[in-house]
Amino acid sequence: MATTIMNQDEILIAFGVDAGYVQHMAVTIASILSNSPGAKFRFLIINDGIDDTDKKKIEALAPGHAFQWPMVTDERVMKLGRKHHISRAAFYRLSIPEFAPADAQRAIYVDSDIVVLGDIRELWKTELNAHPIAAVYDIGMDSEAFARKWGLPPARLNYFNSGVLVLDLAKIRSDQAFDPAYNIIESRWEDAEYMDQCVLNAMFWNNWQRLDPIWNFQRNMIIPKPGQPLYAEPEDLPVNRRPKLIHYTEQNKPWSVDAYHPLTWMYYRYLRKTPYWQDVNSKAKTSWFKHLRRFIKQQLTLSRLREA
Repeated sequence: MATTIMNQDEILIAFGVDAGYVQHMAVTIASILSNSPGAKFRFLIINDGIDDTDKKKIEALAPGHAFQWPMVTDERVMKLGRKHHISRAAFYRLSIPEFAPADAQRAIYVDSDIVVLGDIRELWKTELNAHPIAAVYDIGMDSEAFARKWGLPPARLNYFNSGVLVLDLAKIRSDQAFDPAYNIIESRWEDAEYMDQCVLNAMFWNNWQRLDPIWNFQRNMIIPKPGQPLYAEPEDLPVNRRPKLIHYTEQNKPWSVDAYHPLTWMYYRYLRKTPYWQDVNSKAKTSWFKHLRRFIKQQLTLSRLREA
């Protein structure tokens, strides 16, 4: 367990990331800082080998805030492969209780394909009601089918998306709640379609606090993907409400050449605040016209949504 001591006013934000996602994590950090003025952060960036140049670039985004860069060396993790667009880095979040400061009672975990639009201090203050974690349901996952496959009591909208988590570190450590994860993934690899997300759901089935979905706003909540079923009713969705956190789920990302998300421009808005603007735009083959079109599309989308 880490021996670093936190300042009492710090908010602990954790990432699990490989070197290929550093630029996108920078966007997430820039968006957090922009929308939580005056907050004090400690960024825990669990990684598998980010070089010093990138570390300096990231830390320069947040002068006055604390950073920790623990490296994953656990062989149980390093031997894992990839499924779909999900790499083994997804499992790095399981090391948060180990690498977080010893006195840290709580952490917010966020994926690196996220833009935060609200004041994350609201999320930090979430009441967990004795649950070890809080999350938002995944509307693209059939939770009842998942339950049947894993021998769990079927329940509607009971499968959460693991891209945004509020963690009660004290409870997780005390209960050793993450300890079964690697045994589960080893024995149920074929059944774990979304890797650690399925494992976390199996471990915390019926034992998680539901967050308002505006804190993990997924594309299908606003524009369903043709041919992809949804498992939520209109009353379950944040209808006509602006997101406080956009999660660019699925394989097609804002930095993809053919990005299709209606709020793609929001990613580029915060990318401008990082040192990776030129590099990402070059790889994404963007242009002035493409940015303009995405900006207009975003404004039209947001105009239909009221402030949450």
